[in-house]
Amino acid sequence: MLESFALSALDSPLNQWIFETYWLWPVMEITHFIGLSLLMGGLIIIDLRLAGYFQVLDPAATHKLVPLVLLGFGLNLLTGILFFYGDPMRYSINIGFQIKMVLVMLAGLNALFYYWKIKPAMAGWDRNADTPPVAKTVAYISLTAWTAVLLFGRLIPYVGTG
Repeated sequence: MLESFALSALDSPLNQWIFETYWLWPVMEITHFIGLSLLMGGLIIIDLRLAGYFQVLDPAATHKLVPLVLLGFGLNLLTGILFFYGDPMRYSINIGFQIKMVLVMLAGLNALFYYWKIKPAMAGWDRNADTPPVAKTVAYISLTAWTAVLLFGRLIPYVGTG
């Protein structure tokens, strides 16, 4: 399925524009890194507080970082799509990319679980009390998944086709 999508992206106008614009790829790399910094920087604080660390911080106060996290994710999503369109055959068969995408989906499902189950319950938490085990589990899954996304993303240029 991914390879058939890659074939449709190949020689598309977007593919040609990315391929022919020599300055675009480095700008996308820089933008992707900025997005990653916003995403991971905010999530590390949010997730570590959710895991029970930094108890001097009100758990609800850490949510002021969510817009930065979403901005970072949006930048990474946009540049990630452009990377794929820029070299679709390379990405579609790359095992590092494939694992990264599975991990992004896992992190997304974990985030949905957080918003459906954890965030509504946070209003009743004592800010100085330890967080419940389910919240800690969600935090550790998030930290692990996003760290693995980062690592597999870095491996894309160096790993083969599986």
